[in-house]
Amino acid sequence: MNDIMKNIKRLRQRKGLTQEELGAKLHVTRQAVSNWETGKNQPDIEILKSLAETLEVDVSELLYSQKADEGRRRRLLTAAVLCALAVAAWVAFVLLREKARVLQSNRYDTHLSMVLILGLRPLVFLLLGGAAPALVSVWRDLHPATLSVRHRMLAAGAAILLIYLVGVWGMLLTPKVSYYWTLWAGYAPWTFLLPGALLFCGCERKAG
Repeated sequence: MNDIMKNIKRLRQRKGLTQEELGAKLHVTRQAVSNWETGKNQPDIEILKSLAETLEVDVSELLYSQKADEGRRRRLLTAAVLCALAVAAWVAFVLLREKARVLQSNRYDTHLSMVLILGLRPLVFLLLGGAAPALVSVWRDLHPATLSVRHRMLAAGAAILLIYLVGVWGMLLTPKVSYYWTLWAGYAPWTFLLPGALLFCGCERKAG
């Protein structure tokens, strides 16, 4: 129980709430929240449950800090894995780019070039789009508090990718589609940062 005052303050700040805002959500005064964080008082069991729900953590995380440390390690590992995958995809893109140019120049074979432009490079930015908020969430939770908002973010991220994938598939049927999708992936691959971030932030799993 000695960790509870530090944990309440840390988790409140992670959610971006002031003492007054947290108090309003719990129907208590700002002074009550301040007293919890300074150790003058401790919330009773019912308030403790409401506090855990508001901060989107288990009651055990309010009482002990071990789970919070595990959550930070998990998010840091997620960011590291996504960054490593992005680097690996970029290295593969750089290594294969010259081969693709040779094939296109000597044999008029554009298949490898299309794979790199339409697949590998967008994948790099998609992974970086997820890695950035994963890294930031080590210190501050970026997951929306409302489940419906998470679902909308997931749906938006998935919709962008679906539209892109349908367009890539449509290239086999309509040359005009091929032109526009090549422009999208070739000249604006950074736009894939958005679906990457949306998919990460919309993940239903609580960040803590």
